[in-house]
Amino acid sequence: MCCCDNPTINGQMGYRWQPHDAPSVREVSPPALGERGTLLYDEPGRCGGLDCHSHHFRVVRITGSYWLYVLHGGRQEEFRMSVTTSMMDAMAAMESNVRFWFLHAIYSAYSDGNCEGAGEERRKWNKAAAEKRIKTRKQRDGSVKVWVNPALVVE
Repeated sequence: MCCCDNPTINGQMGYRWQPHDAPSVREVSPPALGERGTLLYDEPGRCGGLDCHSHHFRVVRITGSYWLYVLHGGRQEEFRMSVTTSMMDAMAAMESNVRFWFLHAIYSAYSDGNCEGAGEERRKWNKAAAEKRIKTRKQRDGSVKVWVNPALVVE
């Protein structure tokens, strides 16, 4: 948790990690773009209600699709956003701080959905393993086919 006296954006003076620290500048750490796409928005981490100094968002247009690039905690993620022209127009009209928190909300929904889906899939496979319903078959081409037999319904 940061101890900034006022909401602070990475790259600006005022960041404090501990209450006794002197205000300093937290480095801007953007996600890498690679060689494709056009950068539309670059929103460095910040605080103000939540401590999100570790998150840096970039909105990139790649051949007609919009992608959200996120760097947080040293790991980069990127995913396609399903947005309309009117949503992009609304994002263009947003002030930087509003846009950052809007992108944070989109990322949080994506991340929570990923975790929920992975957990659900893990529970399904764990239950199938415990019930010995996981089956495998080696294919002629050297690959392996893996599936879960349906659970037997006992009435």
